[in-house]
Amino acid sequence: MLSEFRKGRFLTVLVGVAALLCGASASFAQPGKASTGPVAVVTDVKGKATLRHADRRHEILVLDLLERSDELLLAQKAQVEIAFFAGPPRVFLLSGPGRFALDANTLISADASARIVVRDLAQAWRTVKIQPGMLGRASVALRGSSAERLQLQAPVGAQLEEALDALRWKPPNGRGSQNWQYAVRLIDANGAVVFSASTQDTQIALPAKLPWLREQPYLWTVKATADDGRRAEAATEFRLVDRATQERIEQLGQIAQETHAQGPDADGAAEQVLFAIALDQAGLRSEADRRWRALATARPAFASLAATRSNEP
Repeated sequence: MLSEFRKGRFLTVLVGVAALLCGASASFAQPGKASTGPVAVVTDVKGKATLRHADRRHEILVLDLLERSDELLLAQKAQVEIAFFAGPPRVFLLSGPGRFALDANTLISADASARIVVRDLAQAWRTVKIQPGMLGRASVALRGSSAERLQLQAPVGAQLEEALDALRWKPPNGRGSQNWQYAVRLIDANGAVVFSASTQDTQIALPAKLPWLREQPYLWTVKATADDGRRAEAATEFRLVDRATQERIEQLGQIAQETHAQGPDADGAAEQVLFAIALDQAGLRSEADRRWRALATARPAFASLAATRSNEP
């Protein structure tokens, strides 16, 4: 199991990465000005690697933030991938054994055996200015015993337009009859019901031409009634992100997909990690969770992070 110490570190670095990306954007606009604080983020780790920061040492984990003067110690066959934001955005792949140091606007090898491969990040990453978005409220059970509560799955919180195709939920899990009838309503910020329907399924398609208003909260409710008279009810909110955020996320997603399609030689984790961070900080938590889970499936270094996020309230 992941130790409490590691869980705390993962939760801390997720917040720190947002500050890094926002600060990096400012440094891109002023290339002659040295940035302070974190200048790089670890996007993948394989094997044993240690970070030396001032007088402290600890095992390097994905999403660790790095500052100038930090030193990395890699064991035999270890590899660490780093997205570097001081100066032009680049990806550094470090291979051990050996020592590496952050120096000015680059990474240098301190031992003859230490190897570095550098590639540029796409120019779009230079202008990433991700602001924390309002996360959607958790699904709230309004009525029904604890054993019969509904869980509304999606959409919840900030959403991209293409995600608003259906409403999905889990059925009440009480014992007895499984014959539930669901009454669904979708309500806009003015209190008007823009969609309503009944179904026995646990999802319902939304009309393709609903007149969505961006950055406005929508409330949706599900009332469940069993054939033996039992009832349960739940409600949650979502909102459609603004047009600029939609276009930025689409652009970054396309870049991440194109990098992945170039094959294993070009496909480090950096673009996938940065895209997941972009989703997180735009408030697109459901989509971000899906990306983190995919990273955890493909790359062992992310397994603990995915477990940590799944345990968050």
